[in-house]
Amino acid sequence: MTLPPARPPWWYWAATVIALLWTLLGVVAWTMDLMLDPAALAEMSPAQQQLYAARPQWVFVLYGLAVFSAFAGAIGLLLRRRWVTTLFLLSLLAVVVQFGYILFGMDAIGLLGAGEALPFPIVIVLFGVFLLWFARYARRHGWI
Repeated sequence: MTLPPARPPWWYWAATVIALLWTLLGVVAWTMDLMLDPAALAEMSPAQQQLYAARPQWVFVLYGLAVFSAFAGAIGLLLRRRWVTTLFLLSLLAVVVQFGYILFGMDAIGLLGAGEALPFPIVIVLFGVFLLWFARYARRHGWI
């Protein structure tokens, strides 16, 4: 016989809503990138335009995998499903490969400078690590 999941504390729900909103922002950013028109591209710096033009399609696919798996994981947290840890791990791996290639394979740091190229990827990776940790923590405590 399986016991019902333990009742999560109030802050579980607060963190889950924050995770859902954060990952939804990722989905919106991916969608905006998909629909980027020439006028928006023209507003980018020459270095940003160069990176955008040189980005391989597989990097964009990884970007989509990262944001959609994280968003599905956040929904899974709301539904208290155990499989969320797998989705957050998948998302984090996709983020690391995607940004690793952009930063080092495409030399975004050399083109943009560390001050422009690094902060956002660092924040995203740290949030991905947090989501994976949080899902594992919730699982250990029987909330999912």
